[in-house]
Amino acid sequence: MRMASRGAGERGELTPRDLLRALGGAVGEEAADGTDERRRLRGGPLHMLGPRWGEVMARVAAGGVGVGVLAAAWNVGDSAGSEQFRETHGNPAAARVTSGLVGVQGDSVVKTKKFGSDVMLGAAAAASMTVSALAGDAVQWRVEDGGNGHWYQIDPTPGLSWYAARDRAALKGGALASVTTTAENDFIGSMLGSITPGPGYWLGAYFQSGSWHWLSGEPWNFTSWGGPGNGCTWQQPDGRDAVDIYCIGNDGSPHWSDNYFNWPNAVGLVIEWSADCNHDGIVDYGQILAGQLADANTNGIPDICECATHPELGACRCAGDIVADGAVNGADLGTLLAYWGPRTSGSFSIASDINSDGHIDGSDLGVLLANWGTCTPAGPTLPAWATLIEAFPDPAVVTNPALRMAIAATGLAWRVRDTGTGIEMLLVPPGAFQLGCSQGSNTYPCNQLELPAHAVTITRPYYIGRYEVTQQEWERRTGTNPSNFRGFADSASRPVDSVTWMAAQSFGTTNGLRLPTEAEWEFACRAGTGTAFYNGTNDDSTVPNFAWCPANAGDQTHPVGQLAPNALGFHDMLGNVYEWTSDWFDYYTGNAKVDPTGPTQGTYRVIRGGAWYLDMISVRSSFRIYGNLDGPYPYVGFRVARNP
Repeated sequence: MRMASRGAGERGELTPRDLLRALGGAVGEEAADGTDERRRLRGGPLHMLGPRWGEVMARVAAGGVGVGVLAAAWNVGDSAGSEQFRETHGNPAAARVTSGLVGVQGDSVVKTKKFGSDVMLGAAAAASMTVSALAGDAVQWRVEDGGNGHWYQIDPTPGLSWYAARDRAALKGGALASVTTTAENDFIGSMLGSITPGPGYWLGAYFQSGSWHWLSGEPWNFTSWGGPGNGCTWQQPDGRDAVDIYCIGNDGSPHWSDNYFNWPNAVGLVIEWSADCNHDGIVDYGQILAGQLADANTNGIPDICECATHPELGACRCAGDIVADGAVNGADLGTLLAYWGPRTSGSFSIASDINSDGHIDGSDLGVLLANWGTCTPAGPTLPAWATLIEAFPDPAVVTNPALRMAIAATGLAWRVRDTGTGIEMLLVPPGAFQLGCSQGSNTYPCNQLELPAHAVTITRPYYIGRYEVTQQEWERRTGTNPSNFRGFADSASRPVDSVTWMAAQSFGTTNGLRLPTEAEWEFACRAGTGTAFYNGTNDDSTVPNFAWCPANAGDQTHPVGQLAPNALGFHDMLGNVYEWTSDWFDYYTGNAKVDPTGPTQGTYRVIRGGAWYLDMISVRSSFRIYGNLDGPYPYVGFRVARNP
């Protein structure tokens, strides 16, 4: 949410000075030495709001902040926001650490809490740990030993591809480890050196667009692999797709796998925890182990950091509760105003950037105001036609915090089942995107049907099938099966194919469902990406990871949900079968559109998504073709949508 220009700041927005004056707070002038006035707010009481609510709203609105939708969320008494704002230097959370569990030095834990006992652990000590200890416990690379304060674990789970290892690490709240220094190399190597025989262990590195990257986003500046005399070598295979470690086993032969997919001997992973979601300078995972932060759902993420998606956990930090005191009030507002502008690396600045867009501005202020009051979140609304499966988005599925927050902000349940048909559906929040081809893939450029890309805004949330409609779901409601690929042992879970547009439309209307519009389909498919593929890349070689296509399908459909989903949790939106949409076909114009439904008449209907059939050019988020209404095609099916 951008504020209207008032000529008061570098970004042309309502300034903290304006808002404080509207709120009745004292505003200091810039010091003679040029000190930023927000630093002069330290310790000053902000007796805000209360009877001045009308003036506050008027002034905020004058600054261009949309407030109409926020008014209903407010119920502010005279005492609201009477807390004093004070800027805290150092580490307030660290000061509350329980003695004997975790000690604090600066902003980092220096005493390690292991599951069963307290241990002091450095790089040298790690080498003496037993296999059983490492298999179940995480250990810390301490700052006092030259480390980074992160936690590491060796997980010897057998038979994992790199993708499966990545997902397993994420389910535990961590990530596949990255290695950026010799010291970190030695530390992890010491841990691995105690395991005999030594199988391969995946790291968080991948090869893309001609260069190597770490999943963590850290610089790729360390390539001198090799453990400290432990018999292990970290292999960076030239031209292959991932990095793993291989050790010489008891039989004297190397154990390693040669890419993402061929993993006969890669039987483990190295997990690294580095997140500090509560911005207190301590890696969250260590505080969970120490019992200082609750993790009721045991996903490696502190409950206080999951308010937007899992407020039922109880230790909730509401959106806008910047100082984490269990309420959204004047202390949070004062903090946000004090850090107004570009986000910095400071913990309070990071916490004030509520929507994580890099700026502390009117958008963050709007979220804070909308959540004003005590943190007492209620459960989401369940549509009358639905059966609840999961109220809040699973962070292991919807991994982007911004998307989880957008879903939670709708007040609607995330994952439901249409009671009448049994079809599982996921919620898509409103938003804006570029419909059409902004980027071709590395192999295929944009084509005429995909151009020009243009701005589209979806203003209302909607539900759409998590999977393509299956043969079983079709047969259950119609008593027929037109599919070309029926009669297989797994046919029931394959998508229904050879369905005409008229039949798909009838299936929807008969059951209270509908076909998605073309814009709804692409918005759900992209899941926040602007690249050729919804995995965030333009790399054609990655397509078989998430789509049944000519490269991997074997000239037939496959059961739904077997390959990787997109960032909203939808499977097979690319590949398997093309999907009918509700729109009549026409060429795009460059005009921006809001909730478009396509032309009012035409000859053909739009088909999206690509399939097992034809060629790889069709398996892109923006690719579109069209078909006759009465033409059954063995490579076309559909998925359904529904309004809340």
